[in-house]
Amino acid sequence: MNYQKSVECWDLFEITLDAERKFEHPHGEVELFGHFLHGSRETIVEGFHDGGTTWKVRFMPQEVGSFRFRLSSNLKSFDGLRGDFRSTKAAVGNHGLVRVSGGHHFSYADGTPFFVLGTTVYAWTYRPQEVREETLASLAKYSFNKVRMLVFPKHLVLMDGIDISYEPPLFPFEGTPGHFDFRSPNPRYFQEFENRVRELRDLGIEADVILFHFYDFGQWGIDSGMDQWSDLSFLRYIIARLGAFRNVWWSLANEYDLLVRPNVGEIQVDLHRKNWDLLGEFIAANDPYGHLRSVHNVTFGEIYPNRTWLTHVSYQNPNTYSLMLDLRRKYGKPVIDDEYEYEGDVPHSWGNSSAELTVLRHWGTAMAGGYGTHGESYRQEGNQRDIFWTYGGTLAGQSAGRIQFLRQIMERCAYQTMEPDLQLGDGRSIYCLSRGADRYLFFFAETLPGKSIFPGPRDGSSPTYDVTVFDAWECTEKRHFSTQLGCKIGCIFDVPIVKWNVVMLVRKP
Repeated sequence: MNYQKSVECWDLFEITLDAERKFEHPHGEVELFGHFLHGSRETIVEGFHDGGTTWKVRFMPQEVGSFRFRLSSNLKSFDGLRGDFRSTKAAVGNHGLVRVSGGHHFSYADGTPFFVLGTTVYAWTYRPQEVREETLASLAKYSFNKVRMLVFPKHLVLMDGIDISYEPPLFPFEGTPGHFDFRSPNPRYFQEFENRVRELRDLGIEADVILFHFYDFGQWGIDSGMDQWSDLSFLRYIIARLGAFRNVWWSLANEYDLLVRPNVGEIQVDLHRKNWDLLGEFIAANDPYGHLRSVHNVTFGEIYPNRTWLTHVSYQNPNTYSLMLDLRRKYGKPVIDDEYEYEGDVPHSWGNSSAELTVLRHWGTAMAGGYGTHGESYRQEGNQRDIFWTYGGTLAGQSAGRIQFLRQIMERCAYQTMEPDLQLGDGRSIYCLSRGADRYLFFFAETLPGKSIFPGPRDGSSPTYDVTVFDAWECTEKRHFSTQLGCKIGCIFDVPIVKWNVVMLVRKP
């Protein structure tokens, strides 16, 4: 038995064991649990097979101090093993898990606010190292802090102009396509996948791990071959394997309600391809760390109903403002528009938005009090396969940097303390967030030279504000000044109501 004697808080503690012999179906034959004690508090985690005769138990301490552990197993050589280690203060950059905070927002475990700036790279995990390195460089360049990514490989050649057909070098289960043994996860596949999660963690990026999808279309027989028992067995394994990574989120499915009938060319909605409540409740009950949980719909399908196991809403729709407002009200949870259509040039409406439309939609998510997820689907020099949205590489569009600037503004204005102000904004040309009369943020989506806004605080006072003006398209801070309340036609204070202007007002003491 090998393990560390110390690990920092919210980091991965790992016990490695040698079973001395192999098992035909190790995942089903061997039971292994770790019992971790900190004072009188006990946390139980499941161990997993990691190839050959190797087994592992992983744990994430969430407090500083001394921990003891004991293993229980039906394998005599594992049962009763004991040890101890120390959890030390988290290093700079390690803020812990992301949690729901303040009803509609997120914060790290140490209280640091988390403004979601996500993007989409579904199947980058099994591309060559050079492509993966380019992907990580792109994510870091634009400060993305959440990535939507599939556990299982993706195959999609049903639509003109897209060829998502790279064969993965490994498959997630033992066996061959069409003949997988779903009782036996392939450790080598998941070792590679967890390395991608680890690389994201080291960059401060959350891995929004999509557990199921329906883009196999008979190519490998994964989605069509997994029954409910296989689903639950897989969830046990993935929780045991990835649960101790602080940067993991669980997304039950991508487009859970999508049903494509390739033989007749129909796309339909099917809400019951799997028992999603069973799977969501299973994760909530078996994940000892309470990672965030969501499920994602197809645009014309049904946004998943509110459930106790659902920590936040993940939806797909180009309506990033009014629908966002409605979902915040109905669910009382954080809401992320995880797909509002991508910037790109593929011949499909979901993937040929202009950079300008993409940036406007992302601003809509923020001004509605929610969050958005970017995506890019440009074909590179006519190449219909290496599209960033699925395979990663280097971002080529114009929206990523401007959305990065949006995040900088939102973090600067204390976003989580503000709410959409529907009286000072019209939801089309002028958007407003406010915190009483102390703080305002305006975003102008159109130029309105004859418009008069902001008559002043509703309490009738005339306070002095620090005013900062940004250009959301050029990503610059244009002006900063202090002034007493006052407005005139076509201006807020002395700032024209011009498209892409952003005005932040902070009341002076």
